[in-house]
Amino acid sequence: MFQGFSHFCMTTFLVPSLTSLIVDSAVTFFRDGMGLYVTSIDDKFAQVHAGPTNIVLKAVEGEAACTTGYSPFLHFDVDDMDSTIVRVLAMGAHLDGPIKYPANGKVASIRGPGGHMIGLFEPNMDFSSLRPVVPKNRQ
Repeated sequence: MFQGFSHFCMTTFLVPSLTSLIVDSAVTFFRDGMGLYVTSIDDKFAQVHAGPTNIVLKAVEGEAACTTGYSPFLHFDVDDMDSTIVRVLAMGAHLDGPIKYPANGKVASIRGPGGHMIGLFEPNMDFSSLRPVVPKNRQ
């Protein structure tokens, strides 16, 4: 650490960017399947609004040679897991394991038709009234 450097620096994550071979099909999935609002679109670029942030969808010519495994994982809270699953499966998504039922709600992982990994969570209680836990070193 630099001498006299007493404040905490933090990196801010702004906008997730996903690549897609066909932007139009990715937009259709996120709009019609996930219920996100499209804020801009053209042949090579699109942006969809997802709660407090936007997701950028960028066209690519092909997949990277060493691309294997999972893409970045996007997580969404949903109001109705059952209808969301039916809707996204009809649009070409696949479940990545069974729907799980922990004490706090329903959880599912899907792979969208473009290969993007998406986590879905339907809470069975209202978490908005709970205060966030602040680590002691940040108080």
